[in-house]
Amino acid sequence: MSRIVVASAFFLTLVAASSCTHVLEYFDTPGRGEAIRIALHSAGVKFTDKRLGWEEWQGIKSSSSDWVYKNGLPVLTVDGTKFSQSIAQMRYAARKGKLYSDNLLEAMRIDEVMDIVQDILAKTPSPPDPEEKKKQREEYASGKMFNFMSRLNQLAEQSTTAWIAGTADMAIADLMTWQLLGMISSGNFDHVPADYHTQFAGLSRLEKAVSEHAVVTGYYASLPAAKQDL
Repeated sequence: MSRIVVASAFFLTLVAASSCTHVLEYFDTPGRGEAIRIALHSAGVKFTDKRLGWEEWQGIKSSSSDWVYKNGLPVLTVDGTKFSQSIAQMRYAARKGKLYSDNLLEAMRIDEVMDIVQDILAKTPSPPDPEEKKKQREEYASGKMFNFMSRLNQLAEQSTTAWIAGTADMAIADLMTWQLLGMISSGNFDHVPADYHTQFAGLSRLEKAVSEHAVVTGYYASLPAAKQDL
């Protein structure tokens, strides 16, 4: 009888895990959401990819009493529980999709890379005055941003594998770095040249390796044709 109870409990656990619902809310652009989408797809997680327009997002932000919506997107909802912060969501998705590492040193390197990328995004100056914004962005690109990018490039150059954290296969750190490079090349960084990152040879090689990885190509192949070129 005890074996039957244990087996039944195990079966229920599997059913609960397989029926876990995920909803990712982000804009209809790659931005901060793409690495999360790819990692969830890699993990075999069926999720609702809820892509919001700017006006729709502003309406939700102003009308919702939930503080999770007050500080930006993406928002990931798992079985009705909402989570903010893209980095936390990436790590969750990466662990489900085997894009992290059980090796503590590799995991720390992955975290280092992710935190550097987040610093690049978070520290980008955005003053309201257009002329001041141009001035500060150009100074940032030649100063602090260059320092951050140089560290990422150093890690890519020093790695004994194709991947920035030295992992045997692609990890979430590679996806997040690739996501950043895509944001730059698409012109998301006003007053930072779209080819800015091409001065970093290690990062250019990494960008190509990630773009050609089966996890990435498989994700894009799964999308409707209209979404594949976003």
